[in-house]
Amino acid sequence: MADSGGHWANLAEAQKLTEPMFLPGVVQEDVRRGGLLGILPVQQVIGQKVRWNRQATQPSAHRASIGSQLAWEEETAYTQLDRELVIAYKQTALDQFVEGTYNNYNDYGAQQLIEDVDAMVNHINDDIIYGDSTNGQSNEPFGLHIMAQTYGNGLGRTTDEVNINEAEAGLSLANLRALEVGMKHGIDFFLFPHEIAVRLDAFTQEAGLGNHFGQISFTSDDLGKRITHWNGIPVIRSDYLVAEQENTGEGRADATGISLRQKQTSGDSQYSVFAIKMGSGQGNSNGLRLGFGTGPRNDMAQGQLMKRRVFADLEDFDASGLRHVAYWNLIDGSAMSVGRIYDIEDTTVVA
Repeated sequence: MADSGGHWANLAEAQKLTEPMFLPGVVQEDVRRGGLLGILPVQQVIGQKVRWNRQATQPSAHRASIGSQLAWEEETAYTQLDRELVIAYKQTALDQFVEGTYNNYNDYGAQQLIEDVDAMVNHINDDIIYGDSTNGQSNEPFGLHIMAQTYGNGLGRTTDEVNINEAEAGLSLANLRALEVGMKHGIDFFLFPHEIAVRLDAFTQEAGLGNHFGQISFTSDDLGKRITHWNGIPVIRSDYLVAEQENTGEGRADATGISLRQKQTSGDSQYSVFAIKMGSGQGNSNGLRLGFGTGPRNDMAQGQLMKRRVFADLEDFDASGLRHVAYWNLIDGSAMSVGRIYDIEDTTVVA
C-alpha cells in the first residue's frame, strides 16, 4: 500500500488537500519586565525645557547677649537646573498591497501598531537608566547613572553617600543600608537587576537557613520565596538593568570627573542597584518624575506622553505610514532623589 494509506499515489499528493491550522498574531519573546515608564509619576512640561531651583546653602542662626549688636546677613543661594526635552520616535511604513492582500490571517496594521509601541516603550525604559547627555549623545536624556555620578557629593550629605562603589564584589547589605541612610528624602523602591535580586533571595533562603537568618522560621510554603521588600521598601526587579562594563561611569563631578556607564562588552559582568524617591506630578518636589512635552495646541494627543500620527498615503509610495513620537526627560527634584550601588559582582551577597 502507498504511504498515503490508499487512493493517492503517495503521501505528498494526499497532503495537497490540507494545510496547517495557522494561529494569528505573534508570540512575544523579547519580554522586558520592570520598566520605570509605567511607574514614575509624570509631569506635563510647557516649553522646550523645565527649570527648577535646589537649595545651595544652609542658612545659619546665631546666639546673642543682652544689648549686643545683631548682624545682618546675606547668605542664601540656589542651584538652578534645566532639563531639555529630548525626542524619541518610531516611524514605519506599511505597503498597501501587503496590507490589502496578505491579511487573510493577520491584521497587518494592528500588528504594526503593537510592535511600534513596544519599540518606543523599550527605548524609553532603556534611556531612563542609561541615557547620558553629558558623556553620550547630546540628544540623550539625563538618566539614572549620570544623575548618581553628578550629585555624588553636595549639600546635606557626605562624599558618595548615595553613589557607592561596590568595587567588583558581591552586594554588601551594609552598603545597602548606607544607601538607605543617605537617601534623606526617603526611598519609594529599590530597582534591582534580576541577577542581584536572586542573590539576595538566596542569601535569605538557601544560605540564610543555616547561617544568617536562623532566628526566622519558615513554613513549607515560604521556602524559596523571593524577597519583595528590604526594610519595608519594595524591591522591583528589572530586565532593563543589564550587565555593565566594569570601572565605567564611576567618576564624580566634583572630583575625578564623570564618565559614561557602559553596557558590558568584555570582562566580568558588573551590575548596579538603584534607590528611587518619586516626586509628584505637580509643581516642584524632591523626587524623580518623568516630564513630557505637549505638542501642538490643537493636538488630539494633549496630555499623552506618546503621540501617534497616521499617514493614510505616503507621497510617491503605495503605502501608509505610522509615526510615534515622545518629547520627554527626567526631572530629579533633589540630588537625593536617585542613589545607586554600582560595580556589583554577580556573586554571593555579604553582610
